[in-house]
Amino acid sequence: MSQIDIQDLFDKSRFPSGWRLLSIFLYTPVGIVLVLLRLLIALQLWLLASLLPDCNSLRAFLNHGFSFAFGIVVKIPEREVIDKQSRIIVANNVSVLDHFALYKATQALTPSVWELPAALGNALGLQMMDMSSKEALIANIKQFLSTSKCNAVLQPEFGTTNSRVALLKFNSWPFTIEASVQPVALKVQRPEFIPICVTSLASTWWTDVFWFMFVPYTVFTFKYLKVKKNTDSEVLVREVEKDIATSLGLRTSSHTVSDKAEFEKRCIIEKTQNRRLNRRSSPNSQVIHSIEIQRMVRQVSEVLPLVPHNVILRDLLKTRNVDITIANILDGIVTYTPESTQTPVTPPLSFNQPQTGTVKDNSNLGSSSFQERKAKMIREARERYIQKHGLKNC
Repeated sequence: MSQIDIQDLFDKSRFPSGWRLLSIFLYTPVGIVLVLLRLLIALQLWLLASLLPDCNSLRAFLNHGFSFAFGIVVKIPEREVIDKQSRIIVANNVSVLDHFALYKATQALTPSVWELPAALGNALGLQMMDMSSKEALIANIKQFLSTSKCNAVLQPEFGTTNSRVALLKFNSWPFTIEASVQPVALKVQRPEFIPICVTSLASTWWTDVFWFMFVPYTVFTFKYLKVKKNTDSEVLVREVEKDIATSLGLRTSSHTVSDKAEFEKRCIIEKTQNRRLNRRSSPNSQVIHSIEIQRMVRQVSEVLPLVPHNVILRDLLKTRNVDITIANILDGIVTYTPESTQTPVTPPLSFNQPQTGTVKDNSNLGSSSFQERKAKMIREARERYIQKHGLKNC
């Protein structure tokens, strides 16, 4: 298997960039009308399936109705090569409505957890089964095959890709049900003048269905491959995976649906962080942020009046914490030159020192050396800091 970067398998955005967005913008009014019309039709079909008794004619009517509601067209250029002896059909995964297109092409049903009216579920190509565990699902599929004339469709990728680079690694358990499977290569296309991707990373099923209704049509093309037989499920899964990938002009990869889920989580976290940064960069946020920073600068200046404001501001922009900035200054981590002119500061009354002494000490700062002035300033600042925070034994 080729080592492929997982980000190449998915589209982070459903829409193209550049001038191609213009055609989507111009088409939008028509797309909205189509969505409303198709939603109305889908609702009526749902009501019919819920009220009328289940029968083949109702299923056929519902199937044709949902074909228009979803805008799905199915093409099968090689229908005659299907092997009816294989009850398990294996296909790649390209969209959330693969089950509907596969049912139109093969009359095979896809396992589902949705509890729908029988006529509606079959019209959509779904069969409710117990999917609480892999073992329960396998048992349900075997029971279904033994009691029904319909075949079962499985998509061992269990996750969609952009269908341009490679397939997700197939899971092997669907190949343990029977030793013979019918591989099907599935492609999907949309009109070039409406270049909206069928799916995108971290998209939900209902948003994908919305865009099915928005675009004029979506074409599914099927290609039946040679039936594969092997009692070793691990060998069979790799053979089928390779055949489907080769037929589609894609490669196989070592990435699984679990890798896709982790990649989606990382992308969601990155988007969330970017939104927060954008909110912080908004004008109102800048004003609030500036006010908060200035408040912290004043707090530090109250404790360290001889430290220039630009020095305090520079460190606060890094630490965002008053106490850490004060500690950095007192510990010498932040270097600076004391301001030449300072207003005499009256020390707290608890020091019991006369104000004249402080004024006298400040008047002698000009004649002392830089190191002496710096040491004296740090000592006085430390005393004020200790007094302000009520620290003891410092």
